[in-house]
Amino acid sequence: MGMTNDIDKIREITGYEPGKAFIYGFNEEGRVRRECVETYGVDTPGEPVVYATDSKNFHIFPNSMEITDEIKKSEEDLRLKVYKYFIEYCNNNKETFDVIKYDPDPDNPDKWTKLQMSKKENYKNKMIIDKIRGKETGEGCGKINGKNKAMRGLYKYLPFYYNGKIYNINFMRFYIDKDNKVNCIFKQIQFDRTNKENINEDGICYPRTYQNHVNKLDKLIQDNKGKNFCYNPPVAYEAKEAEKAIVEKFVEFVKKCEEYDTK
Repeated sequence: MGMTNDIDKIREITGYEPGKAFIYGFNEEGRVRRECVETYGVDTPGEPVVYATDSKNFHIFPNSMEITDEIKKSEEDLRLKVYKYFIEYCNNNKETFDVIKYDPDPDNPDKWTKLQMSKKENYKNKMIIDKIRGKETGEGCGKINGKNKAMRGLYKYLPFYYNGKIYNINFMRFYIDKDNKVNCIFKQIQFDRTNKENINEDGICYPRTYQNHVNKLDKLIQDNKGKNFCYNPPVAYEAKEAEKAIVEKFVEFVKKCEEYDTK
């Protein structure tokens, strides 16, 4: 994986700069908070990179390992609950999807193979997901890098392969601010749909807002027909039984995207 934290190179490639990292949650009064956390410096040799030149994805890391570990544990727990509930929900609802569990090589998830499988006639209208591997469920920036422990698991997501597209559930939310900087909010959910292996393969497509896309899904799909795009679903990461709301909104997201694709 080609990685860089050279801000001039990132700006030249993407047109954007890395911004800040936030943690989304609730304060002692139960009110929503969006707390900015200190991150590693950009343009600093030896510090964690923030842009992958092959996947074209941004990665912004808190410089506190305590915060990193807390986020990782939270994401790991919710990711596993969402994975299990998705299968349960589909098994109990005929109007959802037929689920096929793909057993990948742990060292080579082989995203391309699954994407190509989903295009074949015998897999039409069947949802391909990875076979569960305990709490390591998910793809993305999940391996512990010997030189850079900050990378360990913060940017893992759940991929779903369906009719030649990849639908992802992300446990962090990216957005572009008014200064054209890419920011990341941990502990917020974001869905995306891509027709290729990576969401930003044809250019950065993060939304221009971190807020929920309330009553905007239809317009987002219509405006991005045939394109990759992200959607901020109106679900609460830390709500009780959050996995149920996440899965139900995700199923709605996929079905609505597919409905428009057939029009």
